[in-house]
Amino acid sequence: MQINKTITIIGLGYVGLPLALLAATKFHNCRGVDISERRVREINDRTVTIDDFFAANLLRGTSLEVSTKVETSDIYVVCVPTPVNERNEPDLSPVLLALDLIKPVLKDNQLIIVESTVYPGMCEDVIAPYLSDSHKKFLLAHCPERVNPGDPHWHVGNIPRVVGGIDDDAASMAFDFYSALIDSNVKKLNSIRSAEATKVLENIFRDVNIALMNEMAQAFYRMDIDVVEVIQAASTKPFAFMPHWPGVGVGGHCIAVDPYYMIEKGRQAGFDHEFLKLARKINSNMPIYTVNLLQNALNQLGMPTQGVKVGVYGLSYKANIGDVRESPSFDVIKKLKTEKKAAVKAFDPHILSDSDVKSLDELIEWADALLVCTAHNEIVEYPIQKLAKLKLVVDGRNCLNPESIKSLGVKYKGIGRN
Repeated sequence: MQINKTITIIGLGYVGLPLALLAATKFHNCRGVDISERRVREINDRTVTIDDFFAANLLRGTSLEVSTKVETSDIYVVCVPTPVNERNEPDLSPVLLALDLIKPVLKDNQLIIVESTVYPGMCEDVIAPYLSDSHKKFLLAHCPERVNPGDPHWHVGNIPRVVGGIDDDAASMAFDFYSALIDSNVKKLNSIRSAEATKVLENIFRDVNIALMNEMAQAFYRMDIDVVEVIQAASTKPFAFMPHWPGVGVGGHCIAVDPYYMIEKGRQAGFDHEFLKLARKINSNMPIYTVNLLQNALNQLGMPTQGVKVGVYGLSYKANIGDVRESPSFDVIKKLKTEKKAAVKAFDPHILSDSDVKSLDELIEWADALLVCTAHNEIVEYPIQKLAKLKLVVDGRNCLNPESIKSLGVKYKGIGRN
């Protein structure tokens, strides 16, 4: 399918840049817009780093026009962040700023697609009224973003998508756009609210299941049962079970944020999402649990936490990428320093600019205890004998072999495993 439209992608981050690069390979008139002059310069210079194999290849070989200004287009795709504020309430200012860029150049019958994650009803209740003072007959659709940074297989070009429109014309135009853009299925939903709810449900599903595993891990730990072995055993069942894994905490812009959008929308509708709030509480408390696990293990060794040298490995929320959004590592570091008075140095091979040392070897050489917050390949494949000088390893991602570490005479603690 071919479409002869001008397209503008607004917001050139983890979602927008891969989308804009793909669109530039498929359509003649595609532009990218970001309010950050630095970001625009990096993309033009091809110096921006992308934790996306597919998009990184496109960046090297695709000509994409980018700027800080929006020009009139047939289709505008909004890919800006949707964070929460300090009270965990939805912060809609990035979306509204993107709409402010569109309104002066908007013309009748142009389509605005929101990929940013929003709560059900936001397009109809907030975005459409906000655009109404443009006095244009616009079309409005929602296609919730789906990206998985660092995944070598699934990327913006082959992940199935869903779309919904404020009316059938908007839904049909959005459906045609994505059908021409990606090499996968596009499902047109009956309403824009269904599209909004789809993304929220996807991320809530993961949040509550991770919370379940985090709670079970804490219970199994007290019972001297290895949670990893149990999850692996349950995974042999070929139906009705999907493994999720406990850990030091949940990060990223989706799982750690999106449930709050549904909680707030439920509150506005007179519904109290007790289950979602409990899952958020469990997952948000995992950095505290992990630090306390380290403290208890040190106490068993007769070592105080005050002044102990703790090497924190991993700043990214996810393995093998350099993304620190909502990363639990920073909560861990803060609690170690301020509450436990430990001496802390951190290292992440993907985020050297924020690391306190230059290598994992240097971190190990300095530390008394190692706390693993990110399961990068480097630590998973690290020669186990190099950990022998440590007193303690706390494996916040259950990515190391407990028996191998214990064989060195080093104390080991994992999340739900001794």
